[in-house]
Amino acid sequence: MFTQIAAEQPDLQVPTEEQIGSAYSRWRRKARSLSMATDVGFRMPSVWLAEGHSGVAPVYLYRFDYSTPLLKLLLVRAAHATELPYVWGNLGGSQDPALKLGDAKAAIAVSRRVRTRWINFATRGKPTGPDGEPDWPCYEEAHRACLIIGRRDAVVHDVDAHIRATWGSKW
Repeated sequence: MFTQIAAEQPDLQVPTEEQIGSAYSRWRRKARSLSMATDVGFRMPSVWLAEGHSGVAPVYLYRFDYSTPLLKLLLVRAAHATELPYVWGNLGGSQDPALKLGDAKAAIAVSRRVRTRWINFATRGKPTGPDGEPDWPCYEEAHRACLIIGRRDAVVHDVDAHIRATWGSKW
C-alpha cells in the first residue's frame, strides 16, 4: 500500500515500515492494524486539519476517550462518533444500550461538560468548561493542545507525539 502511495505521490514523505513498526510496537499484533487504520483514517487527518486551520483561525482539538462499561466489555471503547449522544444530551434512550451495564452518573457528567463547552464555543467563540474544569487552549504548532474528554477532562500538549512524528506534518 505504501509503495503505491509513494509511486503516485513522489513528493510525499511516506514513513518507512521500520518507523511504523516502532510507533506501534506497544500494540499486540492483532490490534496494530486497527490502531494504524484509526490513525490514518481519523487521528492524523484531524491533526493535519488542525495544523492547517490554526494558521488562519483559532482551532480547538479534542479526543473523546470516555467509554461506558458496556463499550469496554465489547472492546469498542471510545470510537468514531461515540461522543455524539454526549454532545446532544440524549444518553440512555430506549434504543441506546450503552448504559445497560451502568455508569449513568459519570456519563451524564461527561455530557454536561461537553455540552457546556460546545454551547460556549457556539455563543462566545471559546469552549469554556464548567467551573473547575481545565481551560482548553487553541491548538497551535508551538504546543499542540488537545482536550482529552474522559471521566475527567485534561489538556495534553502534543498528545501521542510519537504517532504524529511517524506520520509527519501535512503542511
